[in-house]
Amino acid sequence: MPCRRRAFLLRELTEHATQPKFVYVHRWRPWDLIVWDNRQMMHRVRRYDERQPRDMRRTTVAGDAV
Repeated sequence: MPCRRRAFLLRELTEHATQPKFVYVHRWRPWDLIVWDNRQMMHRVRRYDERQPRDMRRTTVAGDAV
């Protein structure tokens, strides 16, 4: 696929996937736990108060997505 076509397709897919109806924004509360599957998600970090503690852990699970 030509580079220009790839860039256009990627932009179209990203614009579709990031519509508000498809976006989850978490409002953090004490003891919250968030889990997602990187094989089927787009995610990004938003700014946060670096003075607040964060505990992030990663796990890897073998197998195919359901």
